[in-house]
Amino acid sequence: MIKLFTLEQLSAFSSDAVYKICLTLDAYGFSEEDRQSFEGEDALLTAASFAVEDGDDVILAVENADYLALKEKLLQKLMLEGVAASAIAERIAQSYSDEEPDFDLRAHCTVPQGSVTHLTKDGLFSGFTSAVQNGSLTVMPLDFDRIDDVLSSFVDLLFAPHDDADTPAPAAAQPTLQLDEEAENELLSPVTRMVETLYGSEKHLALALGTATRQILEMQGSVEHLTDTVDFIDISVGDEEEIDPQETQTARVIREAKTAREDGSAQFGAAVSDIYETETPEGTQYYAFAAVADGEGAKAKKINTLNPDDARMLLGHCLTVLCDTVCRKIDGESASDSADGKKKDKKVSKGVIIFAVIILLAAVLTPLLLLHHFTQQNATTEPSTSDSSPFSSTEPTSSTTLPAENYMPAEPGATEVTAAPTTTVAPSTSGTFTFYVFGYGHGVGLSQHGAEYLSSLGWDYAQILANYYYGTTLVKGDTYPATINYAGTDYETVEYLASCLETEMSSAFSHEALKAQAVALYTFAKYNNFRLNADANAHGKTPSDICRQVAQEVKDEGLYIAYQGKTALTPFHSISAGKTTSYYNVWGGTSLPYLNGGRPSYGDYNVSDFKSTYTISSDELRTIVQNKLGITLSGDPATWITIKTHDQAISSDIGYVSTMDVGGRELTGNEFRGKVMEGKIRSHCFVLVYTPDAAGADTQQPATVPSLTTTMP
Repeated sequence: MIKLFTLEQLSAFSSDAVYKICLTLDAYGFSEEDRQSFEGEDALLTAASFAVEDGDDVILAVENADYLALKEKLLQKLMLEGVAASAIAERIAQSYSDEEPDFDLRAHCTVPQGSVTHLTKDGLFSGFTSAVQNGSLTVMPLDFDRIDDVLSSFVDLLFAPHDDADTPAPAAAQPTLQLDEEAENELLSPVTRMVETLYGSEKHLALALGTATRQILEMQGSVEHLTDTVDFIDISVGDEEEIDPQETQTARVIREAKTAREDGSAQFGAAVSDIYETETPEGTQYYAFAAVADGEGAKAKKINTLNPDDARMLLGHCLTVLCDTVCRKIDGESASDSADGKKKDKKVSKGVIIFAVIILLAAVLTPLLLLHHFTQQNATTEPSTSDSSPFSSTEPTSSTTLPAENYMPAEPGATEVTAAPTTTVAPSTSGTFTFYVFGYGHGVGLSQHGAEYLSSLGWDYAQILANYYYGTTLVKGDTYPATINYAGTDYETVEYLASCLETEMSSAFSHEALKAQAVALYTFAKYNNFRLNADANAHGKTPSDICRQVAQEVKDEGLYIAYQGKTALTPFHSISAGKTTSYYNVWGGTSLPYLNGGRPSYGDYNVSDFKSTYTISSDELRTIVQNKLGITLSGDPATWITIKTHDQAISSDIGYVSTMDVGGRELTGNEFRGKVMEGKIRSHCFVLVYTPDAAGADTQQPATVPSLTTTMP
């Protein structure tokens, strides 16, 4: 769906340009309901981010006076890399060759890398379209004289049919662009999660057979219930049938997904295209599409790169996106069905919409880092090719700083800041508190899903551990004890480690991620003299052969982690907030150098459970605080809780909460999460928003949320 976003205050000259845009798009199903206006640029960009996540094609139309500044803000907030578009520079040079330019040439030529440019007559204020998340984002000027050329180029890009001469052919070097055995192994985890989700929901997926999707077919011996939940549909065209030569690549993959669903009589249909290549002003672009269809329609996501070395990974990324999309659709249906059987009311006030999207800016924008990672050739994300381990192989006698900065940017640690004050609201007597939560678990040490992502990039267990326990050493050759005591019971060591692996992560995770977790588990037990309380970690499931194999391998090598000659403390958790937090933030006391927090864990952004919300009424919260803390909350609920300090894990305004005031008593965020909320919020990295009850809503406005500008390495 096309959506047009503008600012509210426009000149008559710009309003006429808006009219031109609407008139042009009217032939393609655009209506006045698809146009929205916003009070400021922050709200405009945030709403656009949500829309592209939903698969919409969003147009940001901005007046010339704000155009260049908005481009710069767009690049910064969406974490897109700006490049100089040579086509724009050439057009400007032709138009102003004999004049001394009195404008910022660099600003006019800058576009996101991989964009398609829409040139104006003189090159100034040229537009562009960039693939972002599940949709596309187009920026064009509200300039009545320049908009015609931009619109013509935009329509050609999105709607004009291509004949055989104009349609880019599949990339020529196909053998180097196919999924190899290593890439297939990396797909095991997302495919397994998708199959488990389908099986648990009793739904089926019909998958159109193609170059990429055959890799899933070949996993039927490795993934339990695959043949019970996924039907593979051959939709190849026979001799008597013909494909419309005017069909675009996006329409083709969507048609294949829909056809697979219909032919397979399944709830979902899916397809992955071939890899295509086309020439852009920035160089040869390689791209492919993944499409998923359900009863409401179908959407395709484009994944692209300008780096030929990354092109072979496109099909693997498409399959991962496909699996994740199916899981999200099923999870979304489940959440909808469980909400008292009621559908969400989409007609909410503009103020509430703007407020909500500003709250969730960080959660929506952070997954863009992954797309940026896949489309850039960045040496810092490649694992070391050296045979030497980043850990020492003997008992350490001093601290050895591990070269994790060779793999991801090193961080000095998580820096605590004082939370920005929240604008007060009109007094109220009751309302609801909503927690917008990032990550799952305490956030210290190894992230299990982060380890899985690093493994998918080719990292081994030692490199993974080096990232999360920065500055430690890996010891080999330790003699493991015969048993480990857990909750008062002695367990054979390998069986204990294997059961913990199965319970904490499951055999669906990759070998290197499981091995990193096994080393952390054993080290944690060794630190505690092999006697652990029941809350030390999850344990109890019967381990699979895979988990037993990993546990035995770790025991045979005698692996554990040390710091300055002593056994290290190695906590771990499920999903970080994109960066780990410090030991001090969670448990207080003296922070350990190797648990200073701030370690990058960008793969967590891509986990479907990365962000969550929890809503509770003011009456319920009052009762909980009274029962848990003995504090009687009274007066305006908006004054009950204040976040005082946090570590900026998400942005300068959001992080793991280190201190907060609850009814006049200071607590840590982790204490509030565990002792007060009893784990109902999944992490203590959160923003809390109080919304007064509907009564008196005309005079009451929700609190202004601090700026969510995100600063990432």
